[in-house]
Order: sequence, then C-alpha cells, then structure tokens
Amino acid sequence: MSTKRSNVTRSIDLSGRALRIVAVGSFLLLVFPFLYVSVAPVVEALNVPGGSLTAFVVSAAIPAALGVVLVVRSRGDDGTVWDAIPERQYGGRHAESGGIARQEQERALDRLKDEE
Repeated sequence: MSTKRSNVTRSIDLSGRALRIVAVGSFLLLVFPFLYVSVAPVVEALNVPGGSLTAFVVSAAIPAALGVVLVVRSRGDDGTVWDAIPERQYGGRHAESGGIARQEQERALDRLKDEE
C-alpha cells in the first residue's frame, strides 16, 4: 500500500493592490493609537462636544484619509523591473530574459491605443 504525497504549496499573493491594502491597513493600525493619545487630551482641554468620541473619530479619520491618498497615488505603478530598462534594449541585452516578448506586448498596446 503506497500513499502519494501532494506537493501543493499554498501562499497568499501580496503583490499590487493587495500589498497596498495590507500596507495601508498596517499603517492605520500602527498610527491610530498614537494619534488618539495625542488628540484626546486636546479635545478634552478644548471642551469639544462629544469628548472622547470626537477624539476617536478624528484619530481614525486622519490616518484613513492619508491611507486612501497613498493607495490612490500608488495605483498607476505596476512595480516591474521593466520600468528601469529602456525599450531600445529589449531586443538586445535583455532578449533572453523576456525582452522581445515585452517589446511585442508594448507595441501591441500602442497599436490598440492608436486605433481608439
């Protein structure tokens, strides 16, 4: 009786948008407590209506707004190595590492943009 072992690896893809969301979520979780500790005494000293609830909302809103800005501003970057390689080198030095395919893909995308 033999048993076959499955060689399945499970992993979570943290590239692109998922990575940005994890990064922003981590940022919010790390910054919020420090901001709340700073904002709460100011809100109490100024006798702002709502007291600690107002401090909580302000402390959550500031890093959340900053997080949204960070995600939106980084949305256009695909983060590939090809961004650093000039197109003229795709067929030469970088041909064996996929440069020719990359060049064909970019030309096809340019033709589609021109047709629109």
